[in-house]
Amino acid sequence: MSLSDISRAAVVQAIEEFDRVGRDAFLEIHGFGRSRAYLIEHDGKFYDSKAIVGVAHGYFGGDRRPLRATEFSGGEATVAQTLRGLGFEVRASDAPRVPHSFANQAVEGVAYWWVNNKQTYAHEVGGNYLWSPTTRSDGGRNEFYENMKRVRPGDVVFAFAGGEIRAVGVCSAPAILAPKPGEFGATGENWGGDGWRVPVEFTRLSTPLRPKDHMDVLAPTLPEKYSPIQANGNGNQGAYLAAVPVEMAAAVIELLGPLWAEIDRSTTIEPAHQIEAIEASEEQVERELRNRTDLDETDKLQLVKSRRGQGIYRQNLEGFEKSCRITGVSNRRHLRASHIKPWRASTTFEKLDGNNGLLLSPHIDHLFDQGFISFADDGALLVSPDADLDTLILWGIEPGGSYGAFRTEQLPYLAFHREFVFKR
Repeated sequence: MSLSDISRAAVVQAIEEFDRVGRDAFLEIHGFGRSRAYLIEHDGKFYDSKAIVGVAHGYFGGDRRPLRATEFSGGEATVAQTLRGLGFEVRASDAPRVPHSFANQAVEGVAYWWVNNKQTYAHEVGGNYLWSPTTRSDGGRNEFYENMKRVRPGDVVFAFAGGEIRAVGVCSAPAILAPKPGEFGATGENWGGDGWRVPVEFTRLSTPLRPKDHMDVLAPTLPEKYSPIQANGNGNQGAYLAAVPVEMAAAVIELLGPLWAEIDRSTTIEPAHQIEAIEASEEQVERELRNRTDLDETDKLQLVKSRRGQGIYRQNLEGFEKSCRITGVSNRRHLRASHIKPWRASTTFEKLDGNNGLLLSPHIDHLFDQGFISFADDGALLVSPDADLDTLILWGIEPGGSYGAFRTEQLPYLAFHREFVFKR
């Protein structure tokens, strides 16, 4: 599809429509996602480059219609060059590309998961949570346990036990580090120490769905790797929390039919509800910390203070971070000591490690904590497609800015933030 016949006037008309209806409505109406690498700057505002070009095609005149996102490619060689040729300024972020979300994430941002509860079904579904070890019993990496850190508030979880999907849940808060639930008893005797716990609000289905009865529909949609079930409908041995491809999720939802209407996601996906759920999760971590018998009271106090960016943790952080990297504010009264790897997901050592932190102005702390921004190792700013560009501009944040390289000791924490907190 050639873009060479699009005029500057047509692009301006598309920009005017963008301003008139708003970014989210504009992208939804025309079926585009948010730009990840190239943005048009026009009259001090930023616009999604590919979406603007696609819509501009419909404003060119004659019998032209807007182009769909699948009809042409974005990037430097197409969209960026077209816009520059028409006299527009196109900003390309120097930040390295963050891997795209897994194939289990739908266009609206909801990801789908499948948990094989097995003998822990009653405890987990009844208690509205998922729990797994952090690693295999030999200390090795387990993809199904890694997925616990990838689940985001609003994501959907199909709960499979006894050969049936018996419940469907909606994640209400990110994973926290928490001890193995006492109600598990002897189950998983080798699951020592802390594990990942994810709050999920489950709804038991009035009529369970037996996948084995529908493998003619489901088998073609199974992921090639890390599938939760086999092609015959039996659960995969060793699989706990698996990513469900969008096609597979759509097939399951269709098979559920009217049962899908039993799942109430309205409250769970509200930002206020999710903030409350995250707060409740952190309070749970704090309660369990206070009840630990392997720590003295002084250590417990410092760990609790670190949740709020206080005490020894802040002292350790201020040893090398002197100001907010983005705003430049250095008055410590106006800066928050923010954990890079969230406090709720950090080990005892990581909670107090000054390398696991940044001094940030309050509004920057909000963006970083909620995953709307992150940083590359060299200090380049990463901006989430979910971030509101108008807000960033009003706050004086340069989407393509770079704010200084990080110390080697900070890099593992930044890697965690980019993979598990940053909204990709």
